[in-house]
Amino acid sequence: MVTFLPGPMTVQKLSCVDDKMFDEGLIDLYSQLLSSIVRTVFPSWLVFKEEIVHLYTVEESFALSHEILSLLCGFLKNESEKEILRAIAFVLVKYVKSDAVLTAILECSSIEIKENTQKYQQQSEWENYVQLLATLPERVANRLETETPKELSHESFSYKLVFHVLRAIDYMSESSYHALIQYDLYYISHLLSKVLINYNMGGSSDAILKLVDVLIGWCAYDNSASMFVRRKLIQTMLNHLNRQAVDCLSLMLLNRCPIDYRSREQAIYKTLGDNLNTSRDWNEILTHRVPFYMIPRDYRLTNIQENLVYYVAMSEKAPDVLADLILRLAAVWSDVKMCNVSNIPQHMYISQLLVLAVKYRVVMVLKKIQDWNLFDIKNILFKGMTRHLNVITQEFRCIGMATVEIILKTLAQIENSDKETLSSLNFEYNDMPENCKEINNILNEIVTKCLIDDTRRIHRNYKANTVDFKGVLDLIANKVIDHEEFTAPVQNTIVTCAVKTPQTTKEIVKTIISVKLDDWDRKEKQQAEELDSDDDLQPYDMSNDVSVSAKVRPNYLRDLLEMLVEAKDAETFEACLEVAEELVDKQLKTEDRKLTEDLLSLFVHLDGKYHVDDFEHIKFNTVVAMVCCQPRICAEYLCREFHTDVGRYSIATKIFMLDVLAEAVNRIADLKPHVEDKLKEDIQVRRAERPEEVPAEEIIRRRLINKTRYFHSIRPHPFANAKRNLFAAVSDYFFYPLVSGFGCKQLTLSHHNLKQDVDSILMLKYLTVVGNVILASKNCPKCSSYCWEILQILSYMRYTPDPKIKMAVISLLASVVVALPAFLLRTEFLNVMLEFRTWLTECVCDVDLAMKFGGPKSEAGMFAAQVLYLIENTLTQNN
Repeated sequence: MVTFLPGPMTVQKLSCVDDKMFDEGLIDLYSQLLSSIVRTVFPSWLVFKEEIVHLYTVEESFALSHEILSLLCGFLKNESEKEILRAIAFVLVKYVKSDAVLTAILECSSIEIKENTQKYQQQSEWENYVQLLATLPERVANRLETETPKELSHESFSYKLVFHVLRAIDYMSESSYHALIQYDLYYISHLLSKVLINYNMGGSSDAILKLVDVLIGWCAYDNSASMFVRRKLIQTMLNHLNRQAVDCLSLMLLNRCPIDYRSREQAIYKTLGDNLNTSRDWNEILTHRVPFYMIPRDYRLTNIQENLVYYVAMSEKAPDVLADLILRLAAVWSDVKMCNVSNIPQHMYISQLLVLAVKYRVVMVLKKIQDWNLFDIKNILFKGMTRHLNVITQEFRCIGMATVEIILKTLAQIENSDKETLSSLNFEYNDMPENCKEINNILNEIVTKCLIDDTRRIHRNYKANTVDFKGVLDLIANKVIDHEEFTAPVQNTIVTCAVKTPQTTKEIVKTIISVKLDDWDRKEKQQAEELDSDDDLQPYDMSNDVSVSAKVRPNYLRDLLEMLVEAKDAETFEACLEVAEELVDKQLKTEDRKLTEDLLSLFVHLDGKYHVDDFEHIKFNTVVAMVCCQPRICAEYLCREFHTDVGRYSIATKIFMLDVLAEAVNRIADLKPHVEDKLKEDIQVRRAERPEEVPAEEIIRRRLINKTRYFHSIRPHPFANAKRNLFAAVSDYFFYPLVSGFGCKQLTLSHHNLKQDVDSILMLKYLTVVGNVILASKNCPKCSSYCWEILQILSYMRYTPDPKIKMAVISLLASVVVALPAFLLRTEFLNVMLEFRTWLTECVCDVDLAMKFGGPKSEAGMFAAQVLYLIENTLTQNN
């Protein structure tokens, strides 16, 4: 049958010169055939796997590729037999490696559709196809769990998708240059958006970074004949990315684009082109989100700042855009009260952007591009300098002094009115610590890196960095090529030699079964002969015997780890679980990071391979105990694993991690009532319910006490019931890794990303746990900082159309209001609270409309009214 299938994809087929074999009717028949093969052949797929692969990797058209992928995903979702699931996973890996994906991309992009209805239908089918393709690791992991193939891990699968994207870009650019073929770049842009969103990992994905390097290399360092066509194609493709993808890609481009101080046209401009002027998403993210919401890891690295200000300065309306950006940066820089004074890298990042932007704007004035009114910027700078000098933190004072001094020196090149003020500034940096001197040197150095300044000094031996995109392309290809087919040695084992045909397989199985049955009969005969019919045997004294579980029970954590990994019987497995929580409570506090992380990883992914009563409860309590004993190591580990790619862990595993974090926070903060308090309450209730059991003398004594007048009373001290909040010392290890995700904030929400099999379950659970952390941090010193970070996130998430997520957002807002002291809400958080009060009012106004249709929206409106009342009551109460 394989011989009658169409051959590999050719240039003639992609150019529509050769006819295609499969039409719509034939695709339906072929789909029915593939469904029958799944039911009949897949149970013995190891025998027929080579033939199976060819049937499911036909390189013909997008319609056929979509039908095959939909069919496999449908069986993956509904099938329950493990062997068939393994076969489906194997075929899916081969499908992703084949050219069927590339064929689908190129055919969709090259078809010209004039009618809007057909075009929308084609785009809808493509979005469905991309959703299936991008979520394959998650789908397989949810069914096979620990048996998921390594090829469907985050790193390996992301390389495969990146490989297809780069091949499609290369083919499009070459065919456009040589054959003048035009393409609709919406389809490849949508695929790239999905890849960036699902496999970004906070900017640390190796495959995505390689993709960015190739895009930069093609745009800036390619010398081929089609370089200009390829550059324009990439710029247009980036223009069509959705907002979440732009948010992920912008920082990576700014960080990885090399800077050549000898050239006027930099790699960042060649890569992005005029997207700042033509794309609203690129404009808002580069001029609003990146400058003010990016958390720098090291302010000594200034690549992002230099590329960002340079690219903004190269835009069409650069003078106006720069002037507006400078005023907003200066306002944030000067408003020290609203800023966390301990966040030195963030403030240093804002100062670097401000200094460099002012330098670019001054050079534009010197080149007579456009004049600049300096009244507003000077007014903000002088107010900001006063506020900086009043801050206790010495680093903040140094940043304020150096920034004002450098900016005034720069402005003096175009205006002479402040020369006396500049001469009176005499900041003594030599008396400051070394870190303050370093801050001053960094700010003075970045002002000399204005790439449009013709007078800038360049070192003689300076060598510009480039991107070796050809080497990166080879590396990506080597990651995707199946080396096992070419280099793996043949395993000369019984299994590989025997499993060749169905007949030989059946003979081997029959032989093994007959040998097993003969051995079983022999053992039964021996046991029957050994049995004695006498009943006069004396009973054995077992009073001092030690149980089997006690003999194999581990005494140390390292023994526990080793025995659980190598457990070969139920007794050992059960004995280890019985003492796991006890050993963790006693020994884990003094152990090192390596053992702690190994134990935590083992128990998070531990399967009940032997039956143990209440296994899930024991597993959960043990992991919670680990987090309580070593909160810094365990909380950071769980948050890091939770923020990994979508397909690495199943949704159930990630929800388990969130449940562990929530329970550990409650235990450390001691939010739950003690058992003793509950017992006392129960005893009091029982006594109140049974007054007839009170003796007569006790009744008389109570009456006398009630009729006695007291002129003084023993009052407890206000701090008599106070207790230390242990969560305050470790709150940072829970909050920042959970919210920031070990990098830039990635909590974005868009209506473009709602096509999931499980509707927002993980997002709802995540927001609930964040709210739990906020409530536990009440009265902690850094509670206000946490709440400020959460309010920035809620300001973006409140526009979600999903009523369930909106309920979670309102609930998280309520947690912030409850956790913050009332005087802070009325002072530092007043403007933000007023903004959220307006939003809640709008939610409440929609209640009437929601009541008519019912559903969860009405519940969200009622809850919004309750939170609105809480905010208004807090803001209007007397001090």
